[in-house]
Amino acid sequence: MNKNKNNFGYWKPPIALLTLALATGLASPTVHAAVSCKIDDVKAKVEGFSKNVSSQEKGFKDEHAKSTSSDYSKNHFSAFDNLNKNAKEAHNLITTGYDLAARTKLLKEGQIQNSLPPKVTNTMSNAVELAQAALNEKNTRLDLAIMRCAQSTEDTALSAYLDQAGSSAKSNYKDTKRTACKLVQLLADLQDKQNKLNDIRKDGYPLFFLHASKKHQFAGTYTRTIQLKVDLRMLPEYPEKPVHDTKLNGQPLLLGQLTGIDLSYNSYFKFSDNNWTKLNLFQYIISDTSGGRVCPVTVPVSGSVKARLCIEDMRVHTDKITVKVGARFNYNNDWKYVGFGTQTIPAPFGYLADVSDMKEKKMQDLKAKLADRVISLLGDYGDMIETAQQWQKACSS
Repeated sequence: MNKNKNNFGYWKPPIALLTLALATGLASPTVHAAVSCKIDDVKAKVEGFSKNVSSQEKGFKDEHAKSTSSDYSKNHFSAFDNLNKNAKEAHNLITTGYDLAARTKLLKEGQIQNSLPPKVTNTMSNAVELAQAALNEKNTRLDLAIMRCAQSTEDTALSAYLDQAGSSAKSNYKDTKRTACKLVQLLADLQDKQNKLNDIRKDGYPLFFLHASKKHQFAGTYTRTIQLKVDLRMLPEYPEKPVHDTKLNGQPLLLGQLTGIDLSYNSYFKFSDNNWTKLNLFQYIISDTSGGRVCPVTVPVSGSVKARLCIEDMRVHTDKITVKVGARFNYNNDWKYVGFGTQTIPAPFGYLADVSDMKEKKMQDLKAKLADRVISLLGDYGDMIETAQQWQKACSS
């Protein structure tokens, strides 16, 4: 290691005064203790770290509001604080999410999601690993574990200082560490959601794959069987150009607004003995379907038959969707209907909305900025610990 770097990899000036005193023997033991065993040096580093933590927290909250919206940001931080209202110390902080990988397997025909995916809790240990991955994207070699967010004990030298500084200093530092590690948890949450986005980026989040068949008499004369299959999913990104859609980049930025969720209706139509006709319709009028029927696209099934996919009475909640899907077939100027009836499917749409948003550049930039803030804290933390260790060594000699 470079002799001018500390144990944490940060540059430090040589301790000229101490070196001179030891080399020349000019300083008496009494003077040595007075110069080198100064608790004020440690106190200044601890207070500097605390100020930086407060500054970085405020800065991130401001950036978060600008990148999202003031209301969304306020609710986001309130939800974190409510979840952790009983977490008195840093190592108790958590975030929660869903194991989306458990629900990404494509459904077989006739299947419907019948439960929410498993809920998962990211402990502070999980968070340190996730946040470290975010830091590694910045090409830094800093080790987040040195800040001891997942531990209930402190570095020996810092602990000795806090014991000597008194209960007030100890309480203040506990609050400071909790806030610093809160930023680590928030960074981990963004990293985790970005990872979860990769779980559903290709095939989406499946909701149902249903098949309906019905025999009708058209124009009072012709009896024919009409069939419909729909593979319904939420897709963060569209795999191809949507039908009659100008939003080529896929799911829009949601920021918790569930009425903006776009769903993919991979639809298959069959009339009598004709072959199946496929339509990949990427739905973008969800807010217009509430309380009524919308049949946005006409599909030619044959030279004399056309069909329309119809979506009715859609209601999206944070934990489920209710929707009625069917199709209208036209033959000899007579329209007939086939459908699945109203279906209620459990799905974590509130969480899926946040995961989908991680594909947006502004959310990726927000994560990168928070990583920089955590890196800044690590620098001050390393200096603080080194100063405490020097103080402890000087006082014990």
